[in-house]
Amino acid sequence: MMLWLPGLLCALAFCLQAAHGSEIKANGTFAGRQYYTSISVTNGGPWGSWTWIDMCPEGSYATGYSVQLEEYVSASDDTALNGIRLFCTSQDGVAYTVESAVGDFGKWSRVTWCPAGYLKSFQLKVEEPQGALDDTAANTIKFRCTSGAIVEGEVGDFGQYGGWSSDCPRGGICGIETKMEPYGGAFVDDTALNDVRFFCCE
Repeated sequence: MMLWLPGLLCALAFCLQAAHGSEIKANGTFAGRQYYTSISVTNGGPWGSWTWIDMCPEGSYATGYSVQLEEYVSASDDTALNGIRLFCTSQDGVAYTVESAVGDFGKWSRVTWCPAGYLKSFQLKVEEPQGALDDTAANTIKFRCTSGAIVEGEVGDFGQYGGWSSDCPRGGICGIETKMEPYGGAFVDDTALNDVRFFCCE
């Protein structure tokens, strides 16, 4: 499974999936993987566009995740959460990574794993629009596992958690799509990752 998409392919995938992003069906197939629903939250940031979908290979589900987070730096253009990477494992113990569009800033955190089971629902920590002040949009994410455990990795400094998404009622999370504001340059208030949705497989 490909760990990184080359920049040219990422740009092409963005163009192809941006139109598709707002038309997710209740069930369908993407990249050869059948999903039966998608889950989302209502407090995502307002900027950016839906990008491309990446799916765990057949027979695997997301059991952990890491985040790309820009640390807070006073008096600068902070973007906080820039990316989410799912770690998918199969019953034979083989692990894969999948991710949708990722911003330009920050470092990847250590992996946060479910102690048992798969990721099945999530909460997103988002800063509301700040007007003339610096906006950061999404700051971090936490998940609930099928075992009932709640797992949270590194956390951004701003915003509040909204409500939980719906659960994947069968199986677990198997795919991801991010809503990303592309980097706008030195004189633009960048926010990077604004929202995310996940796909459920059984």
